[in-house]
Order: sequence, then structure tokens, then C-alpha cells
Amino acid sequence: MITISTRKRGQVWEYRFDTASVQGQRKQNSKGGFRTKKEAEQAGMAALREYEAGGLSLHPLTISFADFLDYWMNNYCRVNLKDTTCEGYAKKIKNHIKPALGKYSLHSINTLLLQEFINSHFNAGYSRNSLSVVKGILSGAFSYAVSSAGFLSLNPMATVRLPNKRAQPDTRTRKKIRNVITASQWNSLMQRFPLGHSCHLPLMLGYHLGLRLGEAFALAWSDIDFDRQTITISRQIQWAQEAGCWCFSDPKYDSFRTLTVDPSLIRLLKAEYERQQKGKGYYADRYQQMCVNEEMQLGMEGSPVWLVNTREDGSYIQPRVTQHLCYIAHTQLNMPHFDFHTLRHTHATMLLEAGVNPIDIQERLGHAKLTMTWRYAHNTATIRNQTTDILARLFA
Repeated sequence: MITISTRKRGQVWEYRFDTASVQGQRKQNSKGGFRTKKEAEQAGMAALREYEAGGLSLHPLTISFADFLDYWMNNYCRVNLKDTTCEGYAKKIKNHIKPALGKYSLHSINTLLLQEFINSHFNAGYSRNSLSVVKGILSGAFSYAVSSAGFLSLNPMATVRLPNKRAQPDTRTRKKIRNVITASQWNSLMQRFPLGHSCHLPLMLGYHLGLRLGEAFALAWSDIDFDRQTITISRQIQWAQEAGCWCFSDPKYDSFRTLTVDPSLIRLLKAEYERQQKGKGYYADRYQQMCVNEEMQLGMEGSPVWLVNTREDGSYIQPRVTQHLCYIAHTQLNMPHFDFHTLRHTHATMLLEAGVNPIDIQERLGHAKLTMTWRYAHNTATIRNQTTDILARLFA
């Protein structure tokens, strides 16, 4: 057993303890400069714990779960995962996991406690998708504690399960209401955000193409083939909290795809391209050329990038303009559940109403599975009337 000794050297105290010998020679760890003997002893105990933990500043037997989560985020997540994924994890950990479980030591957390945590969030009305994300974070963290860090011998999340799909929570599920907008509502949006408004083009991209928010605001003119009337989705843009800037990354679920574009949207894009070219000539040296650096961050330095959603002076139209768009839709246009993603649901449903093959809708939306696409298709009166007509012909 390693013991810590202290001694006074002049007016200050020093701690010292033996470490493993190297090539048969005795080695020691020592540090001085402490005002009192007690301070030296406490510092020596901390140094010994770090030494016994292989140089880690945390000890596997005493570390809190909150501290371990920070360690896991810094040493695994931020090294292996996208920044946007890490930010999502950090929010879930801060808002849900740490308040309930962070105070316990890592070794004291067991399967029963974790199952109760999942069940309590289920009964509080959180959606199954939210529960699945939280469960995934916990499973990943404990898996790292077992396989990589070696802090635990067993994973307490191994047998934790989500509640049965037929189970009823004590509180109604907090599920985002998704619907489609009608032709009348679309006309109201067009009147409120006409051609020339910063929200007009993003609205058109969402309605005509079913793009995700980050995809619509990441489009560059090089992604558009006017001759073939296609648009290639090769990136998305999201806010990087730590860097404090907009950052490009691969599309969600790596859903790279090329979409055919209807003639009316092509005409709009051509007119917008010409308008921006004129603006570039007019502003000349005052033109704000957007660039992307090696870390895929959008700014004024790096390689030039010609984004579709820019103003005449070259300044970037940020995705945050949709916050104003949604506020107007909620408060003035009687569309309380509208958000940009509503356009994606609307696009999918319009295609289904028109008889487009669901497999093609899946490819346009960039879904990995057709089952996800079905969640975007809403059963409208048009679709029900089509069924009525088919039944009449079928059993005539």
C-alpha cells in the first residue's frame, strides 16, 4: 500500500509518495509550496488517486456520474461525433440526465434506477422519440465506461427497456403536432412573404422540394443544374454553439440526392441568380463575399462559396429568419402549428395525392427507410376521394 508522507521545508509544506520503479530505480512523486500540513496531505491524496487511476484526474471509484458524462463527452463524443450531434447530446444531458442522475457516483447507478428514470420521463409525457434519444445517450455512456474506460465491469443499461408502445403515460405525450397546409394557407403565406422578401425563397424551396431547414439554407448555385432542371443536396448548415458560427456538414443521415425541379421553381431560381449577379456588380468592393474555411465554417475568410439564400450585397440570409416567419404564421395567419418542417410534410402529401410512387417520395425526402416517409404522408380528403373512386370502379 502506498503511503503519503509530508514534511516542512522552510515556511511551506511538501507531500511525497513512492511510485513504480523504472529500470530498478526508485521513483517518487512530490510537490511543495503548501501553507499547512493539512493542505499538503489533501493535495497528496488527490495526486495519489490520479496516479492510481493511470494519470486520470478522476477516480473510477469516486467519480460522480455528472463528471463522468463530461469526461465521456470530451474524450469520446467530441472526437468521434458531429458537432451538431454533440450539441444535441449536451442539451439532453443538461436538461434531463444530470438533474436526475448526475449526483450519484458512477458505481452506484444500477439498472433499477435507470429503468425508473426512463419510466418517470415516459409518465411525464415525453415522446417515444425523446425517450429513445435519452436511452441511446445513457447506453453509449455506460458502454464507454465498460469497454473503453474500464471503470465498470457490467453495463447497467443492458436490460433497460422503453415502455411498451401500447402503454399509456400518466401525462399525455408531448408530441409535436404535424399537419399539412392547405392551398388557401399557402396563398396567405405568399401574400405575406412575397417575391423579394428574405423568407420567400426558403418557403418555395421547402414547398416545392420538401427540403429540411438546414438543406434549404445550405444550397449553393453550384448545386443547381439549370439545363437539366435538377438540384443536388450535398450538405446542410447548422449553428455550431461552441464555435459561434454557421457550419456546413453532410446532410442528415447522409441523404445525398439529386432532385428534379418543376419549371416554375427553375424560373424563380434563374431570376434570383440574375438579381444576385447584378447586385455583385453594383456593390463591387462593398460586396460581402461569403467563404467557408477548412473546418467548414461559414464566414468572411476561406474559399468563396456562392449561396442561394443571400441578399444583393452578398450577406447571408440565415435560417433564423424562419423564426419571424413562424411568428407571423402563428399570430397573424391562423396557423398555430406551422414551422418550416410543415412544408416537408406538405410536399410529401401533395406528391402522394398526385399519385407519385412512395419509393420516389422516399428518395426525394432523403429518408433511409420507407416507413419514415409514411409518417410524412397525411391522409387528406383528396386521398380519401381517390379511394372512393377506385372502390366504385373496382366493384362496379
